[in-house]
Amino acid sequence: MKDLRLSPSDPGWMLLVGAATLVANGTPLDNTMSGREVLNALAYNVIQFGIPAVLLLRLANALVDADWLPAWPAYIGVVGLTVFGGIWLIAPRLYPLLGKVDWWTWENDFALASTTLIWHGLGVAVYVQLRFSQRAQARLATLRDAAAQRERQLAATQLLALQARVDPALLSERLAAIDDELLREPLRAQARLAALIELLRALQPHIEAEVSTLAREIVALRAYAKLVSADAQHTERLHLAGLAEPADWPLAPMVLLPLVRPLLDEGTTLWSLSLHASAGVAELRLQALGPDAERTQRAAAHVPVAELCQRLRAVHGEAASLSLLAEDMPLFTLIWPT
Repeated sequence: MKDLRLSPSDPGWMLLVGAATLVANGTPLDNTMSGREVLNALAYNVIQFGIPAVLLLRLANALVDADWLPAWPAYIGVVGLTVFGGIWLIAPRLYPLLGKVDWWTWENDFALASTTLIWHGLGVAVYVQLRFSQRAQARLATLRDAAAQRERQLAATQLLALQARVDPALLSERLAAIDDELLREPLRAQARLAALIELLRALQPHIEAEVSTLAREIVALRAYAKLVSADAQHTERLHLAGLAEPADWPLAPMVLLPLVRPLLDEGTTLWSLSLHASAGVAELRLQALGPDAERTQRAAAHVPVAELCQRLRAVHGEAASLSLLAEDMPLFTLIWPT
């Protein structure tokens, strides 16, 4: 249990509890005490009350957090054990080391116990309220994280369901093109049909998956690029840099293909898609290479950036983003935590 381990601040708290107990009982206010006697009394209070109080509080925290003891009995026990153990168990063993004043009697022990119980009881009560507040805030943060995770899982499931639906227009359009090519160029038609099959297979999500992956999205993207290419075997209008074997990082579906598809369907612009990764973050850069800047900008304007960014953040949170840099040659950046 981590609460049983001492922290670097514990010696300071032990000293503070001991000094506070000494001051609360009024001992250093006695003008007849010398400086050496005050230091001796402080040593007594730190060893009697400061050290046991901090150690017992840590033990109580661990027992309460583990649901082994109810909170109030555990912390009441801390007060009782600290005071009675400090006065009748620890103090007698300190007499040979720190000395004992001649006038101290058993009646003084009971008087010290009665006042110390009050001050320690008040102090522990304040501490318990702070601990309750911290526990409540931690539980609230856990519930919020769980709710956010459930929302992301729901969004991912909805996007996967959307991904699983085949676009009827895409299917009918490409099948008609393949049908025309079968008579004129059967080899090219067969290659285009293979690309269409690969695309449809990539669009079908894994049964056990909650989100898609970068590798699957790149497979779908490469298949679509082949499908609309001139020879149906190459992706001459989409250059994939560093994505020959993409990582299997989780990635929101229905973001990458809808981003690239309008750009490949419009104009003759060449595009470069490159991956740039750092610790815990991946970035895809989709850069227009030309040649028609004006037509390329019009095509880029048709991309629903805001909608795709919303899909991305629904799965990956606010750390994810999709943006379009307005330059002569458009540049899209897609960033998400891996």
